[in-house]
Amino acid sequence: MRLYLVDSSIFIFKAWFAQRQATSTASGEPNQAFIGFSDFVYQLLTEIAPAKLVFAFDESLRHSQRNAIYADYKANRSPAPQELKRQFIWCRQWIEHLGISAVSSDSWEADDLIGTLATLHRCKDLQITILSADKDLTQLIRDGDIWWPFFQSVKLDYRAIHKKFGVRPEQIANLLALTGDKVDNIPGIPFIGMKTAANLLRKYDNLTRLRQNLDQVGKMKFRYAGRVQESLIENQHILDISSRLTRINCKLEGLDQIPIDRSTPAYSKLYEMIESQAMDPIRRQKWQDFIDSA
Repeated sequence: MRLYLVDSSIFIFKAWFAQRQATSTASGEPNQAFIGFSDFVYQLLTEIAPAKLVFAFDESLRHSQRNAIYADYKANRSPAPQELKRQFIWCRQWIEHLGISAVSSDSWEADDLIGTLATLHRCKDLQITILSADKDLTQLIRDGDIWWPFFQSVKLDYRAIHKKFGVRPEQIANLLALTGDKVDNIPGIPFIGMKTAANLLRKYDNLTRLRQNLDQVGKMKFRYAGRVQESLIENQHILDISSRLTRINCKLEGLDQIPIDRSTPAYSKLYEMIESQAMDPIRRQKWQDFIDSA
């Protein structure tokens, strides 16, 4: 048995940017992100048919706990336009009307919600599949778990993540702390890329041991080891910030009350949304058949 944890924003943004043809609601509002997201949900529910499933949503890019640590966290991202914000609300409503739990927080990100849910429910009889294209979430994978971008054929388990990144999943947060992350505007150590960071962690295992042995880094057998040692010594303060930003919090309170089993859909509300979202005849029929059989 598997619990599927969905990083919803990834799939909403994918739909927002990928739709070739603009679509609109019955009242003329843009809804291509909602339509594309609902297509993904339909594919997931019909092809995989997970019995245990939770969708995690982000609420804010400017007021999370990580912004309190580092004010410029994700500051490189433009605010979502109002027409997209509306569609995030519709996407969550659709999930809830389908009888599936949707979770969010005004302080923590979807990553932290997913990490906490995975930690709460993972056991020998319930393994975790994380649906996301965000490499940050690979740090959550343990034996038996899967990280899956869904629209790609690749599914990475614990060993595959180790092979791809050169470090164990438990070391991914440290890897990203060393390299930084341009997508999230997380500062890294100058002159350290993914390969060098992996070399450092393979030798020293974690940032604590690395910092205890900074005077030895220059003796390692890779190009510019001396320059990397100097950069680490000069920029240790960056690690104090970046390591707190890249580590997912798996101990949020209150999520043990979130149902992970699907419940009875709200049929009338789903039909109302099909009408208000002005789904085309093919989508309308697919969803009506699915709802009627639920």
